[in-house]
Amino acid sequence: MIRSLRARLLAASLASFVLALGAAAFAIGRVLDTAVTDGFRARLEGNLIAIAAGLDRDEVTAQLTLAVPPADPKFAVPLSGWYWQVAEEDGTVRLASPSLWNTTLDHAVAPDGGALMRVARRFGVPGGGGAVEVAVAAPVSALEAELAAARRPVLMVVALLGFALLAAATVQVAVGLRPLAALRRDIAAIRTGRIARLPPARFSEVAPLTEDLNALLAHHEAMVERARRNAGDLAHGLKTPLAAILNAAAEPGRDPDGMIAQAARRMERQLRHHLQRARIAGVAGLPGARCPVAPVLDDLAFMLERAHAGRAVRITVSAKGAPDFAGARGDLEEMAGNLMDNACKWARGRVQVTADGAVGRLRIRIADDGPGMPEQARVSALRHGTRLDESVPGQGFGLAIVVETAAIYGGSLTLGDGGPGLVATLDLPAATER
Repeated sequence: MIRSLRARLLAASLASFVLALGAAAFAIGRVLDTAVTDGFRARLEGNLIAIAAGLDRDEVTAQLTLAVPPADPKFAVPLSGWYWQVAEEDGTVRLASPSLWNTTLDHAVAPDGGALMRVARRFGVPGGGGAVEVAVAAPVSALEAELAAARRPVLMVVALLGFALLAAATVQVAVGLRPLAALRRDIAAIRTGRIARLPPARFSEVAPLTEDLNALLAHHEAMVERARRNAGDLAHGLKTPLAAILNAAAEPGRDPDGMIAQAARRMERQLRHHLQRARIAGVAGLPGARCPVAPVLDDLAFMLERAHAGRAVRITVSAKGAPDFAGARGDLEEMAGNLMDNACKWARGRVQVTADGAVGRLRIRIADDGPGMPEQARVSALRHGTRLDESVPGQGFGLAIVVETAAIYGGSLTLGDGGPGLVATLDLPAATER
């Protein structure tokens, strides 16, 4: 099955051209064959009439004479296949062309042993006596040669016409599909964020598709915005009751073992976590979503160096030439920020952040010079809520949130041995080049 619309249109055009030109070539060939055959026979009959017009019979001896024999030199070449003869009513041959040599037309053959085309007619001869039969013959191969010579230019013209029609069809298909190519470029421009909507279509056949796509984009954006508002409304609606529960639990005697407050705080964290996932899911994959990487990493390095100023952690960033992230800046800040903050907590004094890209992907590598982490611990660290060292501040959600956020965007987080230290590699989708 041909999946290319261009190829299908060209194949249909080629098939119609072959059928049409084949039928035309057949019809023209039939007409041409008839004309050439009639012309060949007419030449033989012309020679026959010229011979009959030159015949005369002596009134005394009854001998037949021919005043002027046919001028065609082929009648003078022995056994050339071009013959003529004059015979009496009883079949006696009185006059014959030199090409017959020592035979008669009834026994003569063409030089190639093929058949002869023969025309004959009876005429009365001046001088009296009975009528005579004048016969002229030519080889069928000569007729076939003339037919082939006549067909050759016709076939060449038909072939040239076919090539010309195919070239015209190719140009026509290319011009006809140009609006679709323009539509594809416009859709690519939407995906890269250069435009928000498809421009009005210039052709009526493409206009309904353009309008439907714009309506779909508008509907999608409206649904995402509605989901964001609903998430915000839900967060706002639950924030006050949770705060009231925490305040009530803080009253003397209301929560002696702290279970109510602990459960409320867990509910608050889970609510914030899932609302964040819903927000990210609404942004991930949106056409045109993009965020430059280098400014985000530079800003995070600036803030984290000051946040960990007491430990004199130095953060170096190398992100020149890195592709843009295909997502929201806030999500990139959260993922890279969590990883860089963890690296600063464990580093002895240095954190190296590099960003590069390959084949539509963005890679952010964050390495520290800390104690590192055993392989089994690296696996556990990616689990939701796991804390490997209670002496380091945090709630254990950071790496798991990074993993979930990256997964929503179609990416991943891996932890490796930096020898020394830990290396966190974040693989994310890169925005399409503008």
